[in-house]
Amino acid sequence: MIAAPPAFAPVGLAFAAVMSVTNVMTDVWRKRALDQRDLFPATFWIRVAVAAVFGLVLLTQVLRGVPIVIRESGLLFGVFALAPVPTFFIYLVLDVALITIVMWLYFRALQISPLSMCVPFLAFTPVFLIPSTYIILGQKPQPIKLLGVALIVAGSLVMHRTLFAVGWLAPVKAVLEYKGSRYMLIVALIFSLTNPLDAKLVKMSDVYTEAFAYGIGLCISFYLLARSQKGDFAAAARGNTKWIVLAAVFDAVSLLFQLASYAYIPVVITVSIKRAGIVLSVFAGWLFFRERGITDKVIAATVMFCGVLILYLDVTFAVALAMVAATLLGMSIALYATREKTA
Repeated sequence: MIAAPPAFAPVGLAFAAVMSVTNVMTDVWRKRALDQRDLFPATFWIRVAVAAVFGLVLLTQVLRGVPIVIRESGLLFGVFALAPVPTFFIYLVLDVALITIVMWLYFRALQISPLSMCVPFLAFTPVFLIPSTYIILGQKPQPIKLLGVALIVAGSLVMHRTLFAVGWLAPVKAVLEYKGSRYMLIVALIFSLTNPLDAKLVKMSDVYTEAFAYGIGLCISFYLLARSQKGDFAAAARGNTKWIVLAAVFDAVSLLFQLASYAYIPVVITVSIKRAGIVLSVFAGWLFFRERGITDKVIAATVMFCGVLILYLDVTFAVALAMVAATLLGMSIALYATREKTA
């Protein structure tokens, strides 16, 4: 079993916080870059720009004398014994294949849905992530941390409280009705597999090597997809350079901080903090795309922030339960006070 990293290393928390903010801005620039564009060619150009950033960072590390090393990581999937390089390559191919599916669903959701409508469903990633990190990395979160994850998920549901007026199962039915929400829920499920895979690859190499290899892999996969669909690469790039570059730079910075945080805090905490950034996505949707109806989302933001606090702070189980009770009470009061406005 692989030992879990310290739960509250300050540098890891700082990396995760910066990653969360830059990830939100990445979605803003992605939505701009994909607006009325052919998805696969536009995504290819974004991935090329991201890979270029990763390549420059890796080159800087090499010039500083930092060697590229692929380390032993034990049995492949706990079953097969292979040399480090083939093992790394197999994990990388699987990771790239899954992320390709994720990006297609993610970017398609951004194209067809408001930012504040589809992104909140990523809050389900920590729920799916808990069993996957235990199976892949051997990291078993403390029960007290599950309370924080539960509040983050509860907050995401509050964002859609108007659907509860239709019926208790209405929010669940909405996932089936709206493609953007359904796509993001599938993305959350796949992310629960790719995040521990990313952590595995980082442990075998380093942040910069893994990021560059991952970037090149995605360039290849989206090039092949675009070619298979006879996509117009020139049209996807024409007049779109600004948004492609912004999306790429923020995406690269976000991923580097995310991968770096894995060395200091458990994956489940990193991704929970990342998903807490959906609150910022709501405000970004309002600020950049004039999306409306943020009252419920502000209430949800408070609930999710309290969930993040439980993940951040070293509190006892009794204190965590008290925080949960106080948060749910405050949420109930706020929902009652704003019921007429929402109606």
